[in-house]
Amino acid sequence: MKKIMLLLTITAILSACQPNYTGKYIEIGDSLTEYTKECFKEHQIPYQYEKGKLYVPDDAFDVVINTCS
Repeated sequence: MKKIMLLLTITAILSACQPNYTGKYIEIGDSLTEYTKECFKEHQIPYQYEKGKLYVPDDAFDVVINTCS
């Protein structure tokens, strides 16, 4: 029983630490490379690529600059 409670506690803590980006999408560039796609996937950053422009949520902007540029 203690193992189950410990597992549930760890799972709850880890899931609470996951970012949830919900801001308005802003343009950050005009190219989407394989490196950028992998970085966004690794850091769980949503993105949109439309008409040759790359967009990310505004609340993820700092994370994108610090980790994927």
